[in-house]
Amino acid sequence: MRLDDAEIDLLLSAVTTEAQRRGRLPQPQAQPKLAGRRTAVEEISHGLTKEKLNAVRAAFKAGVKPSAIARQFGITQSDVRNALAQGLDRGT
Repeated sequence: MRLDDAEIDLLLSAVTTEAQRRGRLPQPQAQPKLAGRRTAVEEISHGLTKEKLNAVRAAFKAGVKPSAIARQFGITQSDVRNALAQGLDRGT
């Protein structure tokens, strides 16, 4: 049996309403607070592999502009800045 989007929405609404009535909705989990810049940078650059982070840093050290690095690796300029900042935090 396959349901279309409208049927899924209707089913989800009905289940949510019934779960609320029974007091069985899961409690939202609190987001952990980020402590310090290093943690924030690691959290943001988490989607990049260690190899890609190293390649971004190497390209920057070779004189490639951050905008060109972003295009080459298919990542945002923000990710490039975060990768470079993370390297600075670690003293590399």
